[in-house]
Amino acid sequence: MSVNITSKTDNKLLERKEIEAEITFDGPTPTRAELRQAISVKVGANPDLTVLREVRNTFGRKAVNVVAHAYSNKEILMQTEPEYVRRRDGVGVEEKKEEKPKEEAPKEEPKKEEKPKEEKKEEKPKEVPKKEKPKEEPKKEAVKEEASKKKE
Repeated sequence: MSVNITSKTDNKLLERKEIEAEITFDGPTPTRAELRQAISVKVGANPDLTVLREVRNTFGRKAVNVVAHAYSNKEILMQTEPEYVRRRDGVGVEEKKEEKPKEEAPKEEPKKEEKPKEEKKEEKPKEVPKKEKPKEEPKKEAVKEEASKKKE
């Protein structure tokens, strides 16, 4: 895998390096973690503070165009980058450990006396009035025959 940095900009306002690179590879497309590691090594940044904003692969080419941001510290990374980007790269995301409440034994409720079910009276379903079909118009041929008979 070879990394070719196409542009590198120092953004002092956001305290980050904005990197555009083209990475060529053999075999399957590298994972995001492998791409982040390769760019970080080439630029000399900490891979834990580097985020891949965009990864574009062209069909049929063994190359990927990448836009990455390398931050100087974790606090600025957390404030600047959206959560979905951090989660996607697994950078700066605190893992939440949710403790599941222990399942308590089901409490025994006093059994209620069951009343015998009342027999339901059989009700006949309401009859739905049938819709009358519209009268069919006589066929044109029949109308012509009647008209010709009348003329005679």
